[in-house]
Amino acid sequence: MPKVLLVVECQPNLNWYKIFEGVKLFGVEDIQIEQAEWPDCSFVSYGASGGAVVNLRRAVKPLPGTSQERNRTIKIDFVLLRSVERGTWTKDARNLFFALMHANVPSVNTLSSAYNCMERVIAYGGLVSIRQRLGKEKFPLIEQTYYSNHNDCVITPEFPLVVKLGYAHSGYGKMKLNDMTEFRDFAGVMALTPHYMTAEPFIEWDWDGRVQKIGPHYRVFKRVSMNWKGNVGNSSIVSSTELTDEFKMWADECAKLFGGLDILGLDFVHSKKDGKYYILELNDTAIGLVHQFEEEDMGYMRDVVIMRMEEHFSKVKALPMADESTSSSASSLSALNDADQVAALKEQIKMLQIQVRNEKKLREEADERAKKAVEHAEKLRQRGLVASIFGWE
Repeated sequence: MPKVLLVVECQPNLNWYKIFEGVKLFGVEDIQIEQAEWPDCSFVSYGASGGAVVNLRRAVKPLPGTSQERNRTIKIDFVLLRSVERGTWTKDARNLFFALMHANVPSVNTLSSAYNCMERVIAYGGLVSIRQRLGKEKFPLIEQTYYSNHNDCVITPEFPLVVKLGYAHSGYGKMKLNDMTEFRDFAGVMALTPHYMTAEPFIEWDWDGRVQKIGPHYRVFKRVSMNWKGNVGNSSIVSSTELTDEFKMWADECAKLFGGLDILGLDFVHSKKDGKYYILELNDTAIGLVHQFEEEDMGYMRDVVIMRMEEHFSKVKALPMADESTSSSASSLSALNDADQVAALKEQIKMLQIQVRNEKKLREEADERAKKAVEHAEKLRQRGLVASIFGWE
């Protein structure tokens, strides 16, 4: 049976079926792709004994020729999270997300890291740990004050300041306040909600940026906007800029948080007044993609997912060569015909190369698996099956 990969994607026009087309685990095992938005899912978790089962409704606008055109019920083996669990007050998928956690379904990013990034104040606390270790000069995190309820809203940063209510992203619950009168008015609004609030100094910026990291691949984007909320409105201009050692270091440090983040975006602003950078917030697996690089970056995410799936399933199944003897590998392939054996070996070598490129810590394991692949190919060569792909006479 193929492994089932569920992609939870908030942008229904993105086609993950196409991105994963033809890709196999360990070069031989098919992957069944299922793509859905949170509202189209309902979950039951049977915990340690049965894992997580999802009922997927037919999509409102299904991708043509895909399984989205029908209702289906599947047991999940792995998840790619490409949608936040909480949005505006009507959009809350935490109960669905918790089913994945209950069944301990492996995922990219990890479920534990996604859980921590669900609340931006927890993500900010992770950034604080980096600044405490590296210092403010190397990691210029913006100062921020947290208020658990409206009664605590007494001492503020200097005005003007930016207040953010609760967990939301994308500019929701966010206002610029110029004086104490406006701050007290906002605290009065906060009193009618169950949410916390944060306040930080308003940085008069000429451009804001994002350092994006997907596996070993980095990008830096620069955005110029007429709106003080750079991500609001249609007037912003986004362009690529240089990946400096400083930006790379920021991303690498953030990738270590919460047990590891394979996919992240770190937002910052460049100040008009002092020319310094100020780091604002960390975004995890559901980062938006710039259209110009969208398909390429989706491919990088696919490579990360394949790497993590092989890493996970190599511990529990017999196909990976690194975990089995040569004779066991030969028996796994013996059921295939000669042409399929050649194709399988090519795919195995290809995926080994992807693993080595994507993750340094897997180099030792990949080298060992490559050695096993060559040994196995040598045995097949002696039977005259794969001489053509290695150029042997």
